[in-house]
Amino acid sequence: MMTNLKLPRRRLLQMAGGLALTLLWPHQAYGQTGRQIRDLAKAVTVLVSPQSSSGSGVLIKREGNSYYVLTAKHVIESTRAGEEADVITADGQSHAINTQAILYLSGVDLALIRFDSDRNYPVATLGNSESISETDTVYIAGFPLPGQAITSSTFTITKGAITGKGQYQRGYGLIYDNVTQPGMSGGPILTATGQVIGIHGLAEGERVQGVAIKAGLNLGVPINTILDLTPLALKQTPKADSSPTPITSTSDAEQTFRAFLDQHYAAMAPLVETRDAARLFNYLPIDKERFRYTQHTGVVQNYNDRVAGASKFFAKKSTREKWKLSYEITDLQMPTADQAIVSHIETVKWSFWPGIPRGVFRRREIISWERINGQWKIVSVEEGERL
Repeated sequence: MMTNLKLPRRRLLQMAGGLALTLLWPHQAYGQTGRQIRDLAKAVTVLVSPQSSSGSGVLIKREGNSYYVLTAKHVIESTRAGEEADVITADGQSHAINTQAILYLSGVDLALIRFDSDRNYPVATLGNSESISETDTVYIAGFPLPGQAITSSTFTITKGAITGKGQYQRGYGLIYDNVTQPGMSGGPILTATGQVIGIHGLAEGERVQGVAIKAGLNLGVPINTILDLTPLALKQTPKADSSPTPITSTSDAEQTFRAFLDQHYAAMAPLVETRDAARLFNYLPIDKERFRYTQHTGVVQNYNDRVAGASKFFAKKSTREKWKLSYEITDLQMPTADQAIVSHIETVKWSFWPGIPRGVFRRREIISWERINGQWKIVSVEEGERL
């Protein structure tokens, strides 16, 4: 038996409005409590302690007993290769940073550091910074420098909101009103669901009679910018056939440089495959003042000519073409600990979407690297004959 149920028009409108809100803003139902965010942040936020000062960082990847920490470049960039520096995890344990293998991301205020431990530490969940918008709640976690009242670096987390988005120098793109202090640079920016959508770096302000006065706004680097620069370095991915061929070496310097090359090739290949010349050359760690590219025909190009030439070349290619890039290292020589000469074979396989094979292109290149102020830079590329 059916009952003829009638509701007042006003009540029907209220029910419809409530349903619309539920459909349009479903993330509100999946948010974490403040204490849950605190627990998530506290587990993955670390104190980065070089000799000069200290800052913060966030655990973003584990490979075996190796952990990778993302932090602001200015926190660690004064540390020279071989110098002592530590990461302190949530359990109070101090871990030595491998200062020979610090990866500085080109053009942005970010660095990737590594330490080894047989302990089990959680790593952060990376979110999508494009989905964040003005007025959305965010949390900043880190370890402020000791002050007059708070005399030790203590884990701190503050709540605020996104106030703006843009594109600024050194990769900054998120603006927020959280309360922050010196020492929190490099710490994670977390959403209301506990995902990391950026790295905190700067506090906006001005100097009054020589004293820095904070304006209440901060700047962070969006996580999507980071993933664009190192799309594979920050993610756990299965080993692919495109991985460079291992080189056996008894030299610590060569082994360390080899680990750097693995990250470099893994990050560069997808950028070439997308044929975005501007983003590719923004990633490449090139010494722009000294860079020279020599073609097998004997033509020598400097940095600007090379970028322009690559841009024109990529623009001519059909978007239907799919590229697959791989590198095979055939020789690695290190005349000194700060110089390296790498010979590799670059292989590009391309096809028409959705996968009709078209051809293979192979060539040999010789890359000259130098470590300048603790960062590996490409100073020249010599393109050999095509194979």
